[in-house]
Amino acid sequence: MNCGLMRYTEEAVKATKKIMSVDSSELPPMKISIKLGKGDDYLSWASAGGFKWLSDEPPQRGGHGEGPTPLSYFLSGLGFCQLVHYTEHIIMDGLDIHSIEMSVVGTITKHRPRRFTEVTYEVRLTGHADAGGVKELARKAADDCYVTNTLKNACKVSGIIIYNGKEIDRH
Repeated sequence: MNCGLMRYTEEAVKATKKIMSVDSSELPPMKISIKLGKGDDYLSWASAGGFKWLSDEPPQRGGHGEGPTPLSYFLSGLGFCQLVHYTEHIIMDGLDIHSIEMSVVGTITKHRPRRFTEVTYEVRLTGHADAGGVKELARKAADDCYVTNTLKNACKVSGIIIYNGKEIDRH
């Protein structure tokens, strides 16, 4: 989904500049807590921060298709996390980026131990920023992403960066 020209509220810019100005070595560890519960068949729910979401398996696996699969949520975490860090660096670096779209593909092995063997992502950006600045932006967003860094310890993770329709980086 292309959301068109990206805009940032004054509050978002102020909050980002405040957060990004803190030396990360001074920050204590942070905990993230999520509550989960079981429904019928494969349906489950999770809640955090006043939000509730569902997960299910498709009908061919015995579910009812009432929500994304757990593995879809897992992979979307990488994309959502990186997009937060893209936003931080676009604001801090004043880059003229109009849109960002990302796709994430995970390869799993079905034999035990079941796991992801590879995760690849593709980021498509448009704008008027210098391609070198966009390449640096992409690397910083990936390097700052908790999910990307955690997955790199478990499997191969690679990204392709496309800017204004041209591939400018692979990392």
